Amino acid sequence: MDAVHIRREHRPDETLKLLVVHEVNYLAKIIYEFQILPEMLSMLGHEITIVDYDDTWDANSNGHFVDLKTKVHRDVHRAYPKAKVTVCRPGMIRAPLLSRISAAATTYFAIDRLLSRERFDAVILYGLPTVGVQTLLLARRHGVPVHFRSIDILHQLVPSALLVPVTKLLESFVYRNVDAITAVTPRLKKHVESYGIPSERVRVLPSGVDPVMFSPGPRNAALLESWGISAEDPVALFMGTIYRFSGLDRVIDGWPKLLASLPRAKLLIVGIGEDESRLKALARDRGVAGDVVFAGLASYDMLPDVIRSSDVCINPFELNSVTEDILPTKLFQYLSCGKPVVATRLPGTIPFLAGEEHGVCYADLDGFIDSLAVLMSDPARMSRLGANAVAIAPDYDWKQIAERLASWIGR
Repeated sequence: MDAVHIRREHRPDETLKLLVVHEVNYLAKIIYEFQILPEMLSMLGHEITIVDYDDTWDANSNGHFVDLKTKVHRDVHRAYPKAKVTVCRPGMIRAPLLSRISAAATTYFAIDRLLSRERFDAVILYGLPTVGVQTLLLARRHGVPVHFRSIDILHQLVPSALLVPVTKLLESFVYRNVDAITAVTPRLKKHVESYGIPSERVRVLPSGVDPVMFSPGPRNAALLESWGISAEDPVALFMGTIYRFSGLDRVIDGWPKLLASLPRAKLLIVGIGEDESRLKALARDRGVAGDVVFAGLASYDMLPDVIRSSDVCINPFELNSVTEDILPTKLFQYLSCGKPVVATRLPGTIPFLAGEEHGVCYADLDGFIDSLAVLMSDPARMSRLGANAVAIAPDYDWKQIAERLASWIGR
């Protein structure tokens, strides 16, 4: 299948006033599209207000069990220092189940106040179970169009199987009644269409990268040294949340085999997540604890240096119902820094990154270590893939993607 590329479009002359609604913590969540795209829109001159939900309440309750007031944070930025957005966070009851129920109510009133007091050109809606329906109904009442941004199959993210049928019903209702839908991959587009949505109502708009921030550069020897890695050690990097489906268990299990051909090789894991403790134990059991480095979280502005300090970047995700439709943003960050990537073949990713011509070597999990070892032992091939990677990255510039979305909303 041919790769899908974003082509440059000039943004509309007039600026937009946009309300972005999601049900994750804008201020604390690891930076991804939810922060990047609104902040890029703000730097294009559009006025952005965010309504979020504190999904980290159980770790940051500060002893306040009930707080139903909406907190407003002005001139906020997470991804770009030059960006300025306003974050409105409705209050909640901080207790299991009650947090979502109370936030659904407080979000309703917070959005109603915003739409009553201010003239928004559109709502960009990401979330669904907690915030979706009330946002849609209120926007309808106030005559504001709603654009749904599909970046996941939402019913697969709910914590209980009992909630799946309800979430599917909510998906159907929202998809049928919003004014426009953009999906991050063609497979997510097909998912939305499976609810009976006409194909022409759903457009594909992929995730992107900032090619100025994420650009080729030298290794940061001091950064590597802080993790006990020599500047001469071959480094394979995994960056992101450590999910159980990350595939890192297969990589760590096979690391002794890779060390047979590359004795100084290090596996650098930058991020945290649910599978971290198990993976650390596995590294100890396989005798490679000194060769597998768990670096923890890195700030967003550190990520380019982290990537530049590696030789090869990896994404060994297992193929399952969560991963098969996605387009991981970190792939573009790896490639934009000129790093070859070894990755499992995710159907949602293939339309954008076809293979080695785009800097990506695809490998099955069973052969992942072998493919990684072969690539890391071939400097000429790594250099060729790195050059291909740099060439493809500008086609997915976040600025172009934000301009395209603004032009669609502004029509």
